[in-house]
Amino acid sequence: MTSFTEISPIFPFSSVVLHETPPTPGIFDDILSGTNEMGSFEYGYCVTSKDTTDGNPYFLFFFQRKPYAAGRILENVGLEEISLRDFFIYIATNPNCRLDFLKTDPVLLKSILVLLQRSPETGGSSEFLKMEDLVVNLMRGRKDALIALIQEGAYNMVFAREGRAVKAYFADQYVQSSGGIAWHDLFKRIEANTSHGGAVRVQIYEDLSTNPGNEYVEGEAVFPGGVYGYYTRAMPELIVRDKTRTLKRIGVTHYPFIIGRGDEADLILSDPGISRKHASFEEKDGKLIVRDLGSLNGIFVNDNLTREYMLQDGDRVTVGSHHLHVVLARSPAEDLKLFSPGALDETMAMDKHARIKVTCPECATVGSLTFTTLMSKKKLRIRCPKCAHRFIPAGMQQST
Repeated sequence: MTSFTEISPIFPFSSVVLHETPPTPGIFDDILSGTNEMGSFEYGYCVTSKDTTDGNPYFLFFFQRKPYAAGRILENVGLEEISLRDFFIYIATNPNCRLDFLKTDPVLLKSILVLLQRSPETGGSSEFLKMEDLVVNLMRGRKDALIALIQEGAYNMVFAREGRAVKAYFADQYVQSSGGIAWHDLFKRIEANTSHGGAVRVQIYEDLSTNPGNEYVEGEAVFPGGVYGYYTRAMPELIVRDKTRTLKRIGVTHYPFIIGRGDEADLILSDPGISRKHASFEEKDGKLIVRDLGSLNGIFVNDNLTREYMLQDGDRVTVGSHHLHVVLARSPAEDLKLFSPGALDETMAMDKHARIKVTCPECATVGSLTFTTLMSKKKLRIRCPKCAHRFIPAGMQQST
């Protein structure tokens, strides 16, 4: 097993399960089933290597073996929550990234989630904050709180219950004992780090509530097509029009996806002919359906009144005076990946595994796909992973 010293952690952890491993789809299924090297990985997180395309590490939390929430770290900004789907799309379109899988305990996992999802009640440099006064306030109020100590991009945490520090986690050592750390020892640690020239930023959180990501699978863990395939499956887009013009194009990011006039809708349309919760887009047996949610004026698909309808690419759903044109997109995992390019010549026709160079005509990104894929489809259209431009490979004669 990888030693602690090989890891430069962003968050604390208790042990290393895998280090610098490619993001292969099977790893996530092994976590779910508790098999192979991932058998003990019930609570923890994985984080991408720092030398990825945009320089921002991405991370994914696991709760009882299932993907629970995700985020990324933006330089000079901090933590930003993203969807579970966004995480998997990122590793699908960046196959050269590497992942560290790090175990935690449930309390530590919850603490990191608080940092991701909540805003601190108090924050600032340890040089200017009166930490003793803040701690006395916690103790007198017998408050539950999380204290984050952030230094050089690493997050250290102290979890307080009823004003007493019961657990402490630091990024440069294993998890402390469950007895926690005395407050005066914490102050000594801050002073020692500051005296060595390392500025320490302090954030105190009193709201410790957390939530799973929108796409978290509640209850029994069922992921059709595997965990990786489930989160990178094709998701539709809606082109929203009123009577005269196109208003916007919006992606359906999760199911059910609610259309309505109320604040609880995922797509809010200010239209008196639309109910507060008018219709929903849902997934059924891998197919996209639209369902009327008991609206006053109903829904129409291709001008036909319906209560529920299985949608195809190009169908038009009408709610009130708005039209929603359905675009069934390809899965990001199926898009062009950037491998080392090949060259098309006569000898490659004999090798079905040969990789053919493909260049995006919009942004000149170079990638490749197999000769078999290129020649076996009568109608092939590629979406560039960099600029999202769709194009037919040069020299291909596409039949209609």
